[in-house]
Amino acid sequence: MANHCKACVIAKSCVFLICVVGLVAASLAAEIDPSELPQAQLNRAKTFEDSKQYEQAIDAYRDYLKLRPQDDEARGAIARLLSWQGHYDEALQLYDEILHGHPGDLDVLTAKARIKSWQKEFAEARTLYEKVLGKNPDDREAQRGLADILYWTGDYANALRAYEDLALMDQNPEIVRNIKAIQSELAALTQAQELRAPVGLREVLPSLPFRDYVKLGYTHYRYTNSIPDERDWIVEAAKSVGAQTFVGRVEPLNRFGFHDTPVSGEVYSTLWNKAWGYLGGSAALNPHFVPNVTVGSEIFQSLAVVHPSLTFLEPSFGYRHMQFKSTDIDLLIPGLVIYLPYNVWITEKVFYLPDTGSTSVSSEITWRPTNRVQLSFSGAVGTAGERIVAVQDFVRVSTLIMRGAVIFPLSQYFSGELAGYYEDRETLYVRRGGTFNLIFHW
Repeated sequence: MANHCKACVIAKSCVFLICVVGLVAASLAAEIDPSELPQAQLNRAKTFEDSKQYEQAIDAYRDYLKLRPQDDEARGAIARLLSWQGHYDEALQLYDEILHGHPGDLDVLTAKARIKSWQKEFAEARTLYEKVLGKNPDDREAQRGLADILYWTGDYANALRAYEDLALMDQNPEIVRNIKAIQSELAALTQAQELRAPVGLREVLPSLPFRDYVKLGYTHYRYTNSIPDERDWIVEAAKSVGAQTFVGRVEPLNRFGFHDTPVSGEVYSTLWNKAWGYLGGSAALNPHFVPNVTVGSEIFQSLAVVHPSLTFLEPSFGYRHMQFKSTDIDLLIPGLVIYLPYNVWITEKVFYLPDTGSTSVSSEITWRPTNRVQLSFSGAVGTAGERIVAVQDFVRVSTLIMRGAVIFPLSQYFSGELAGYYEDRETLYVRRGGTFNLIFHW
């Protein structure tokens, strides 16, 4: 009997526990309905995003997508946050997944174009923006994105029209600044001058003439008349600041059995209407063949200011004063640039020294088939060197100089420059050799 009562007590206790557990489970189920879990997770992700906790928001959105894998809006939110964090490839992969199911989603196409522009893949970004505007010409975000790409890639005329259309509806301060900058640039230089002048609005992608770069170069010349070989190095850097470009260089030179290391630099700038120029100087400590100090400048003026039909002509005038150990030299450099079709121009210069009467005439033809490739060939004849930097260049002796050069791309941020040189100075020497420069630009 006692055993029977004990068994009853145990059985009743088990039933009681089962009921308690069931009541607790039912209570929990009532508090968290499984059908509401995805929405709770989505709200959690949005809360993280609103509080700018983007990494946590990305994780929360991903957890939500495990519950609702078909939700492209959440997938787009992840892509947007990834792009803000600089994870462009992951973001593009998610946008492509959305476009696979919804190829006409204009918001996603615009977002993808924006990332492509951040990656400096401007051609693809432009195509995407134009696709959006083809379906919705009033899409303001696509209009602004396309205008920015036109501006960044140097298509100033079309960029100006696009910004002006935007400004009619939105006086955004940045748009107004860009309009003024483009108007100033278009007034400052002609289209032909922009081929050569290292000034004005900076291109986003590297293009000639480079304005932000570091150059390392080596030159080797052989001489006749038992003169030792010449070995020269150059380290040069340039930085654009607004419409100006600052250039500095150090040149360890081994020439005529001596070693000099001049330090030099220039600042290039737009000047008045259709004019640009530079101011430069150099110095060397106790030099053997280069000047102790050099100062000079050169100004280029398009004749478009006289008449539009003269846009292809650009006269120039340069002056250089050089102080050597034993003498001072003044050099006058009048010149003329003739612009031809297909990005070809001819540069004519005269190097004249009033003190000695030495004169040389230089002629150079340059062709730039693309914005990263340039070929040039020059010749000079007279009684002085073409690029006058040393005392020996002022000796009055018949001189013939020929030089050919090419600049070409190596990668997105590297270019190379090769040059060959020949100089015949009659009884003094014949000099021949070549140069290679490696240029890193951004």
